[in-house]
Amino acid sequence: MSMSRMRGYVSKILSHKLIVMLVVASLPLTYAYLTYAYSSGMTDYISDECWYVSAARNTLIKYLGLAPAQTSRGYVVVTAELIKPATESEYLRVVNSVRDFIENSLNGKVIKDESYYTFKSGGKFLSALCAEIDPLLIDNLSSHPSVRQVVKGYCYPNAEGILSYMNLEHPPLVKYLIALTMSSLGDYPALWRVPSIIAGSLTLFLIPLIFREVVKDRSWLLLGFTAALITAFDKTFRSMTMVAMLDIFVAFFTVLTLYFTISNRLKSSSLSVGLGFASKFSGVFPAIPATLYWVNREKPARVLLLMIYVPIVTLLILGIPYIARDGFNQWWSASVEGAFRWHLSVKTTDGPPQAMPWDWLVGRNPFPLHYVWDPNSGRFIADLLASGNPILYLLTVALSIFIIPSMRELPDRGMSYAFTWLTYLMYVVMWFLGGKTQYSFYAVQVVPLFYITLVMIIYYLVTPLDNARELLRRWRNALNAVSMWLAGEASITIKLVVSRR
Repeated sequence: MSMSRMRGYVSKILSHKLIVMLVVASLPLTYAYLTYAYSSGMTDYISDECWYVSAARNTLIKYLGLAPAQTSRGYVVVTAELIKPATESEYLRVVNSVRDFIENSLNGKVIKDESYYTFKSGGKFLSALCAEIDPLLIDNLSSHPSVRQVVKGYCYPNAEGILSYMNLEHPPLVKYLIALTMSSLGDYPALWRVPSIIAGSLTLFLIPLIFREVVKDRSWLLLGFTAALITAFDKTFRSMTMVAMLDIFVAFFTVLTLYFTISNRLKSSSLSVGLGFASKFSGVFPAIPATLYWVNREKPARVLLLMIYVPIVTLLILGIPYIARDGFNQWWSASVEGAFRWHLSVKTTDGPPQAMPWDWLVGRNPFPLHYVWDPNSGRFIADLLASGNPILYLLTVALSIFIIPSMRELPDRGMSYAFTWLTYLMYVVMWFLGGKTQYSFYAVQVVPLFYITLVMIIYYLVTPLDNARELLRRWRNALNAVSMWLAGEASITIKLVVSRR
C-alpha cells in the first residue's frame, strides 16, 4: 500500500468522531484500571491518607450524619478508643480486658490490637482496639468501663486524637468525595482511592481535548495523546493518583480551568477555579492566568466578579454542614483565618523530605508515599515516589525560555504557557510569604501543564521548521539590541496604550 493511500485511510478513520473519542478514552480507561489494580494491593493508610481519610470519615459521621457501609457479612468494623493508662503494663491489661469482652461476650473479632496501637511513653498514640462486630452490639461495647468511644469504619491509624480530627486547615470538597465513597461503596483502602483515580484519569482525558481546541488539523490527536501518555508515566502524577489525598484533584481542576478558558467559557472557568479552591487553597492559583486572559475579552468587572466571588461562594456552600453545626464564627476562624495562617507558616523541621518549587524541577528531595520490600536488595524501597521526570521538566524550562520571543504565536496563543508558569510561580511566592514547608508532591498541580506546554512548543518549532529559524533570528536581534543598549548606542522606550473596545 502506497504512503498516500495509507495517509488517506488513516484520515478516513479519524474522521469518524466515535472512533476518535474511543482513541481519546482508551488511555484514561487503561490508566484507571491499572492504577486501581495496583493501589488495591495496598491495604492500609498510605502516607498522609491517615489524616485526610480519617477526617473524611469523621466528617461523614459528625457533619453529614451518615455512616460507613457495612461489610459483606453484615458486620461493622469499629475502632474502640480506650482509656489511656500511664504505664505499658496497665495499657496491656486494659487491652486484654476489652479484647476478651469483644471476642467472648460480643462474639466479635479483633482486627488490630496493641501490636498496631503501640504504647508510647509520651502519650502520643491512640489507645484503642479495632474489631469487627455485630452492629446491634455497638452500644454493648460502648458500655464497657474501659471504652471511651466507639466509631464505625475502617481501623483508624495510630495517632493521638485522630477520632476527632477534622483537617479544617484544608477545604472540604475532597473529604466529602471520600466520605460519600465510604458511605456508598464501603470504607476500605482500595475504595478510598477511587475518587483520586477518577480525577487522574479525567485529567488524562482532558489533555487531548485541549489540543483539539487549538490545533486545527488532525495532528491534535497524536499531540494530545502524546502529552497525556507522558503525563501518565510521570512518577509524581502516577503516585498521587493512587492515594486518597487532595493534590490530584487540584491538578484536575487546574487542567479543567485551562480547557474551559481555551474553549472560551468564562462561567465554567470560574466554577472550575471554585471547585479547585474548595479542594485545596492552591487550587485558586489558575485564576491568575485565567483572569489575565479574560479581562481582554470580557468586561473586566464581570471577569473579576466571577473569578473572585464564585470561588468564595463555592467554599461557603460546601462549608454549610460545618457552619450549621459549629456556627459561622468558629468555621471562619478554623477553616479560613486559621487555614491561611497554617499555609503561610513553617509546619515542621523534621519528618518527610521537604522540597521547594525549584527542587521539583531537578527531582531533589522526592516525597516517598509508600514502601515495598525488595528481596533483591534486602530492604524496603519506595514504589510510590513523587520524583517526577526532571529531564523533561528541565527541557520544558529550557524551551519555555527559548520560545519567549514567539510565545504569542503558539497554537494556543501562549495560554498553556501562562497557566504553567504563573501557577508554578505562585508556589515560589508562597515560599517567600512564609509557607516554606513544601513537598515534591505539590508539583502534581503543574505536572500535566508542563507536558502540555512541552508538546505545544515542540509542535510549534517543527511545524514548519521555519518557525525555529525565525525564533533564532528574533533572539539574535534581541541580543543585538541589548548589546547596543548596554554600549549606550540605543535607548529603550516603553509606551502604555489603552484602547477602547
